[in-house]
Parts: sequence; C-alpha cells; structure tokens
Amino acid sequence: MSSTNNPGRVAGFLYLLLLAAPLRLIYIPSKLFVHGNATATANNIAAHETLFRFGIVGDLFTGTTVIFVALALYRLFKGVDQNQAVLMVILGGVLPSAIYFFNVLNDAAALMLARGPDFLSAFEKPQRDGLAMLFLKLHGQ
Repeated sequence: MSSTNNPGRVAGFLYLLLLAAPLRLIYIPSKLFVHGNATATANNIAAHETLFRFGIVGDLFTGTTVIFVALALYRLFKGVDQNQAVLMVILGGVLPSAIYFFNVLNDAAALMLARGPDFLSAFEKPQRDGLAMLFLKLHGQ
C-alpha cells in the first residue's frame, strides 16, 4: 500500500483540516462578543461583518470536513468491525455536521438582526440586539 493511498494518512490529513473550527469557536467570540452587553456585541458584528462571515464559512467548512473525516475513518475501521464503523459515521460524522449546519442558521440570524434591514423596522434597536444575542447564545447551546 502506497503512502498516498493509506486510509490512516488520508484520515489524518482531513482531521488536520478541522483546524478551521477554532476561528468561530475561539477567535471570533473573543474579538466580537461582549459578555452581558447585547448592543456592543451587535455593533461589533455589524462593524466587523466580514470577520463574522468568515466564521460562518468556517462553520460550513468544518461541518463538511467532519463528514469526510468520518468517511475516511470508516474506510480505516470497517475491516475491524463494520457495525462499529457505521455507528461512528452516524454519531461522529452526520450528527456533528448537522449541528454545525444548524448553528450557521443561528449566526445568519444574528448577523441579519445586527445589520437591521428595513423589514425589521417593527423592532426597536435594543430588541434586535437582544434577539441577536439570543441567537448567538443558542450557537453555544
């Protein structure tokens, strides 16, 4: 078996691609989120929209990469126990990816509320800021 066709090496390389996850999980909250202050957080998100969008793209990339990691690990472990390998794909690939993708919806809602488009004019700015903070808190739950 050549080193480029080794399932362990492929899984390891794909696993290294998951280093994009700390962008949204650590860096963006430390730079944009103000604990206990929804208005400052919403203003930071609106002011640094590109950084926040990179976090959304990072979540999408990570969710997609997790699926490929799980499939590569399936190829690696199916010879040991196929039932356990299938269970690993479901619990370690499909479910975490779904969580990443649903969290993108929370981030998109927070971004939309922070930007304050015209159709949200029925809500006052403090209400929009509070809702944006709610969606950001849902991301962590």
